[in-house]
Amino acid sequence: MQAAAEPELDLMPPAFSDGLHDWSRGDGRPDTPTYGDLKFLDARIVEDSEFGPCLEIRKTDTIQRLRYMGEMPFRPGCYLEVSARIKALSGPRGLVRIAAMPGGRHGKPVTGLDTSGNVVGLDVFERSYEAVAVFGPEMLEGVSVVWNDRVLYAHVGLDIIGPNGGIVRIENLRVRDVTNEITGAPRIMPGFTKADLSIAASRD
Repeated sequence: MQAAAEPELDLMPPAFSDGLHDWSRGDGRPDTPTYGDLKFLDARIVEDSEFGPCLEIRKTDTIQRLRYMGEMPFRPGCYLEVSARIKALSGPRGLVRIAAMPGGRHGKPVTGLDTSGNVVGLDVFERSYEAVAVFGPEMLEGVSVVWNDRVLYAHVGLDIIGPNGGIVRIENLRVRDVTNEITGAPRIMPGFTKADLSIAASRD
């Protein structure tokens, strides 16, 4: 019998246009305020000539956080890439970084770990910049943030840093499994080794 790798998960968060109640202004946990709350007037869905329907935010917090409230599975041995394109429209130009809350048992954050990738400057108005970070269990080439096996899931998103008052647009967040690209080998089902997969493949 051929050993199969774990099935791929649908990792893409919903589009911003599907509803801003799925997007937290905090760390992503259920009790945090969302961008869909009517008392906040700093976010809206707009049509952008490059991004299509996207999220427009006027920066009002010292660190403007955006986190998907769904729990993104973080499997053992898995490397996840989180990315987003963003552009500054007006006001003070800031910085952006991919960030995520590592979640553990009983829905609690896992402390003592890095939570964000490198910052990207929004230096030119109307120009799109891409923020990218790879989360994984080892600091291999291309990995931005190392998490240990205490992390079971993540609330992924980004931070906007810098002076308040700037207006930015954010394309839909993208998440993909880059384990093969980082390690050069697929993830393996528990109980099997790479040798098992090689033997099984030779019998096909």
